[in-house]
Amino acid sequence: MRARTAIIAGAGRLPATLARALPEALICAPAGIAPEGLSVAQPFHFERLVPFLRDLGNRGIETVVMAGAIERPSLDPALFDRDTAQLVPDLLRAIQSGDDGALRWVIGLMEEFDLRVEGVPQIAPDLLIAEGPATARAPSADEAADAARGAEILAALAPVDVGQGCVICAGQAIGLETLYGTDAMLADVGRHRPERAPHKGGTFVKRAKAGQDLRVDLPTIGPATIEAAAQAGLTAIALQQGHVIVLDRDAVLARADAAGIALWGMA
Repeated sequence: MRARTAIIAGAGRLPATLARALPEALICAPAGIAPEGLSVAQPFHFERLVPFLRDLGNRGIETVVMAGAIERPSLDPALFDRDTAQLVPDLLRAIQSGDDGALRWVIGLMEEFDLRVEGVPQIAPDLLIAEGPATARAPSADEAADAARGAEILAALAPVDVGQGCVICAGQAIGLETLYGTDAMLADVGRHRPERAPHKGGTFVKRAKAGQDLRVDLPTIGPATIEAAAQAGLTAIALQQGHVIVLDRDAVLARADAAGIALWGMA
């Protein structure tokens, strides 16, 4: 029997998906965030992180799952308690180091409170893309070559903690994911495609950052991602096997097949 678990829920559909796998979990969320499809039992402020973590232990929580998008917080000095205030220098350095560094710091703090952090690979591994074609159409040689080029680019960007996705067409990078996320990148590609050939084709590559902690912030796609890729004129989507979450898989694959998009898991 799984130890009592808390889900720290951000925006998007992933928290509710994991909550279905953990029906007894305590649902927590940062103040101001309303997770889709969930009722929050325990809101909290980052400025009072230590009392929040202490309270989880007092409730008998042993395992924490972090899921969903959470923006970097704007901290209010008036809200800090004494214990959390002592952590501010370390917290600010972690936030400034990038998403991965900030999440590693938070995980380390949770573990100091004897909380075990688990993620999708432990809770719901069936959400992760498997190796090989997932759609009716397998990638062409050109699409596969673009995927390999995209993997090289993302590997080069990982040390500076920039993005988990890019778009490659004919070997050229035409989109790079930044702080604004996948939707913004795909919209930008679609907006600029009429300006320069090729106006159609290309592969959207989505991968975890090299060396990132796979318990948190795994790259995720869903049906809306397929629509955005199609609107950007893309014909292929390459996902890192075992490292990318596919939400609403049946709908994702149906929309990809309808759009003629090849989707597959790559090493």
